[in-house]
Amino acid sequence: MKRFVLSVLTVLALAGMLASCGSTLKLKGEEPIMNTGRPEVIDYQGLALGSAIPDWVIAIGDGSEKRVRKSLDIPNSKQIFILQNKGNDLDFLKAWTDQVDARAEIASSIEQTIAQTVQSEMEVRQADQQVKTKAAKIYSATMTNVTLNGLAKEDYYWIKTRTPKVDVKNPKLATDYNYEYTYYVVYTLDKDLYERQIQQAMDDVADNDDQTVFLKEVLSDKLMSTILLPESDDISFEYVPVETSYYDAK
Repeated sequence: MKRFVLSVLTVLALAGMLASCGSTLKLKGEEPIMNTGRPEVIDYQGLALGSAIPDWVIAIGDGSEKRVRKSLDIPNSKQIFILQNKGNDLDFLKAWTDQVDARAEIASSIEQTIAQTVQSEMEVRQADQQVKTKAAKIYSATMTNVTLNGLAKEDYYWIKTRTPKVDVKNPKLATDYNYEYTYYVVYTLDKDLYERQIQQAMDDVADNDDQTVFLKEVLSDKLMSTILLPESDDISFEYVPVETSYYDAK
């Protein structure tokens, strides 16, 4: 009997040792599991009235200018500019975007469009990097002369999101999340007026380089056709009411 008890104890001890070794080996070299949850909408403009989030806001996140135009009933005779800023203080965010940042953000979008267009067009012509950089600088600098007179605010909207902190596996408390506001604004400008401003800026470019002179026409067409939308947002609207998209309803 004693021998049997000793055998059982020995087996249990060995099992414990193996389990201990196994768990040690398993933990070695493993990366901690981080939470990668999407931002979740917890508050938004019009929530108290039971309103749904308008489709044009969802369309901005999806990168669809056509849906923005359709949702806000903006005619094709207007050029659209979309601003999207984030922060923790909604009042400051709105004031900064509306009063300070609008023209700077639009100018930045124009410069980004120019840089990408120059890069792609010059690659087709197999131009070297020095020529690409010079052309981008020339035309970007010229766009600083575009004053964008006549801008009109079409609409604005804000949402508040929460995102689980990366080191929290199972968020439950309010302190387990990061909170942020996103403020959206859509501006328009009469296309004829915008085209005249772009054309005047292009006429001021003293570009006599045979390799890059063709860019005047290409960039003018590009800037009139589209301005880059903000980067797409991976925000979850799953638990809040949203307007039915015109394209979904068709």
